[in-house]
Amino acid sequence: MNSDCAPLVSTIGLLFQILDDHLNLSPTSGYSSLKGLCEDLTEGKFSFPVIHAIRADPSNQILINILKQKTTDEEVKRYALRYMEKMGSFEYSRAVIEELRGKTDTLVRGIEEGLGREGKEGGEALRGMLGRLVLR
Repeated sequence: MNSDCAPLVSTIGLLFQILDDHLNLSPTSGYSSLKGLCEDLTEGKFSFPVIHAIRADPSNQILINILKQKTTDEEVKRYALRYMEKMGSFEYSRAVIEELRGKTDTLVRGIEEGLGREGKEGGEALRGMLGRLVLR
């Protein structure tokens, strides 16, 4: 029996991207020691928490201006982080990540049920991989 894995693959892709965006910008993730402080800001990327903060107050252009600068100035980056924290962007991205993790679990269970024993083995392996996609 075949199962449609497209929704699961799409959800995992979205989960991974939002998690990566969150970890890159989150001041508490420890990710900056691997990639550098807020590399997404230096690269001018409109990442998930940045988009949330911009949408939270569209009249405030501070983050758009910081992205345009592609700054390497750590103080400017810290200012951007404080602004995103104030706008609730990290809290929001954490909630979305948890929601997507729940959705992936539900989708994995559905595939397991559709494939029977064979699906159970694959589901366990997939859960092991998904267990590594966590906030630190």
